[in-house]
Amino acid sequence: MKTFIRIALVLILMPGFSMVNDAGLAHAKAKYKITFGHVEPIHSSTHEAALKFKEIVEEESKGEIEVFIHPSSELGPGPDQGQMTQTGAIQVAILPGAHIGGIFPEIQALEIPFLLPQDIDKAAEVLNGPAGQKLMSYMEKIDLKGLAIYPLSFKQFTSNKAIRRPDDFKGLKWRTMAAPIIMESYKLLGASPVSINYHELYTALQLGTAEGEENPFWSIGEMKFYEVQKYITLSNHAAFISTMITNRKWFEGLHADIQGIITKAAKATVWVAIESDKKIDHEWYEKIKKDPGTTIIELTPESILAFKEKLRPLRDIYIKMVGENGREVIKVFDAALAR
Repeated sequence: MKTFIRIALVLILMPGFSMVNDAGLAHAKAKYKITFGHVEPIHSSTHEAALKFKEIVEEESKGEIEVFIHPSSELGPGPDQGQMTQTGAIQVAILPGAHIGGIFPEIQALEIPFLLPQDIDKAAEVLNGPAGQKLMSYMEKIDLKGLAIYPLSFKQFTSNKAIRRPDDFKGLKWRTMAAPIIMESYKLLGASPVSINYHELYTALQLGTAEGEENPFWSIGEMKFYEVQKYITLSNHAAFISTMITNRKWFEGLHADIQGIITKAAKATVWVAIESDKKIDHEWYEKIKKDPGTTIIELTPESILAFKEKLRPLRDIYIKMVGENGREVIKVFDAALAR
């Protein structure tokens, strides 16, 4: 019911929507109006990508398309925005994979640790190449179309216990997002996953309600998690990934030239977001590294191999959750990584 009400409100507030005759909008120059939503703040790499998309689309279309960006969850929480894009109330959105996992379970493959190359640029190439295209092709059955995938910095482990090998997780209360694959990964490591609101996590770590968590350095820094966690393990085990999606039926109803402009703009935003995010993440890494109360641990190649072996059953868990589509997704990503 809440999602239905939110969709109705978005339709009313959408640029170009009117309860009266279209003649009352004769002053509007743009033929196409795009409502673009995301959940990140205006100083984020996601917002920079959205602005770049707007710039390219409006310039390439010579004003025929106008893009209206709604950052910071203005259009609702991520899962709601995913559903609104699915229904067509929103035309384009950039959302974390975990936020659309409820309607598109296949995307949970991107939460499997060590599935991607441990280099952001190479990960981006894989995600926006044949492997990523295969994954996004399954969106079409739920009336979504994937335009771009953004690996926005690698996640690291933070804890008050030194993490160097899989067994170090045993018995720890570990905060995760409410994503089944992520929770299953920590169960395999022997930890007890607990779902805690991101904005309540600092207090939870401070009080010991959670004893560890995973996030990129920019998140660890901005949310000051390093103040209440003694160790950060430089694991690069999984990237923080967002996806640009559009409503499939809306997109397919556009003229081929307009489709081309939107597709071109989406691809161009990937590297804008990645370069911005790498810069922010590195700046926080350098700052946190100098903090006297924080110890940064680097995993050895042997430890990384041990983690990969411990977490290998996660692939079968994913396939069981998703079905044959999941098997195909794992196959194409393994082939891409092997190359």
